Amino acid sequence: MAKKRFFKSGFFEGYSLFGIVCGLPDFRTTHFINQYGGFDFKKYQDFSLSQEKDTAFSWYYFSNGEMRRDYFLIQNKNGADVLLPPLRNFDYLLLMYGNITAKYLGELLPALRNAPHVTAVFEQDLNKVKNGELLIEKNEFHTLKQRRPYN
Repeated sequence: MAKKRFFKSGFFEGYSLFGIVCGLPDFRTTHFINQYGGFDFKKYQDFSLSQEKDTAFSWYYFSNGEMRRDYFLIQNKNGADVLLPPLRNFDYLLLMYGNITAKYLGELLPALRNAPHVTAVFEQDLNKVKNGELLIEKNEFHTLKQRRPYN
């Protein structure tokens, strides 16, 4: 009998996800994360995992072309609505894609944790997050939509 071999997909390869606890409104949180994390997040059209317009979440984007890294700051809670229910303890999600090294994370995480009003920052395993694939897929489509020259 022939052995079955399964291809192990690297769907999340290059992605890192962090949950951020901060009770401030999104524009204030983004200001402090920009200041302490060395980012320059800009707000774009709101983000949603579904087609319903009443469940939109703030979406911020920053690209560091020199380091080949893309950063997405996504509001996880909007009133009673939660973008990713398994991560309902987090107010914001920081999704990073690209050349993310352990050394860089060792410098970034303490800086973010020192930002005013940021209570906690924890790395999340995308392989264990329910709807992790959907988050990545919708985020990629949303990014392409925002980067088109004529929306």
